[in-house]
Amino acid sequence: FVGPLIHPHPYDLKMNIDKLEGDLFNFEVSMKLFNGAHYISPNALRDFSGKFTIHIDENPQLEIDSDLIETPRSVEEIDPHPFTDGTVNWVRVDTKYNQTLKPTVETDFDVKGFIQFTIEPRCTLENIPIIIKYRDGDLRVEKFGC
Repeated sequence: FVGPLIHPHPYDLKMNIDKLEGDLFNFEVSMKLFNGAHYISPNALRDFSGKFTIHIDENPQLEIDSDLIETPRSVEEIDPHPFTDGTVNWVRVDTKYNQTLKPTVETDFDVKGFIQFTIEPRCTLENIPIIIKYRDGDLRVEKFGC
């Protein structure tokens, strides 16, 4: 008898950038969750310090051309835990985030940023540095640093 396999990490994060029409690109972040892990959606109406966030440093080369779209969209629920104590949008299923980006220059450039969220129930603030690279008309994203 082999029981369930426990994943060694609470989540797996993958990033990709695809070309759309014209000069637009789709930036997609896929979050796969394991072992009951969850985090607060960027769509939560209340202010939480550990809410899922994609931050791209201010720069003149790259515009964020759309709001962040969450699929499937999280649903607001009541959580009596002392740290939330009220309404919150927990993300408990595998979810994708999409945002449209638009380069404003034709020369090669690099733009840094990060993806940040608190993963529960481990209760750790995850901060994943990223770099978006534009080379010869192609945009790509990578984890940055160690």
